[in-house]
Amino acid sequence: MQIAGGTLNLRRATIAFLTAYIAITVLGTLLSFGIAAVWRLPPSTQPMQNKAYLLSEPFLPGLNLVVWMFCSWIYFRRTSESSARRADTLILGAFWLLVALPLDYMAFVLIKTPLSLSPFDFYVGQFPWIYLIYLAVFTAPFCYGELRRLSLRPLN
Repeated sequence: MQIAGGTLNLRRATIAFLTAYIAITVLGTLLSFGIAAVWRLPPSTQPMQNKAYLLSEPFLPGLNLVVWMFCSWIYFRRTSESSARRADTLILGAFWLLVALPLDYMAFVLIKTPLSLSPFDFYVGQFPWIYLIYLAVFTAPFCYGELRRLSLRPLN
């Protein structure tokens, strides 16, 4: 699909998105549980008062960047060196962000689970981490593309 001077393979973009979304949800949860286990922190029924989760928050943007960059590799691995153009990376990042925003709202606000938050807690209580995570989702394909270009550049 051609968009604004770039190309998006919708099927591959969706598969990479789902891979990243599931992976980061599992890894982020495991990080929080790991912190709770190692530091023997008491559990809390209120997610925004869970000390292990609050301690894990600063690590989540970096963890997201790594996972989404890996999934950028999944998306671009079948392309030639020149086809991971900047426009393509930005279109992929925008697509992922536009899918992640409503999906996060549904998964973590609307659907009531032990991980559910109020809209205020989700968008204000997690400040600045949630916005840094969204920045990581958007920029991960671009970061991957730039690293790929650097690795293909001959050393002088």
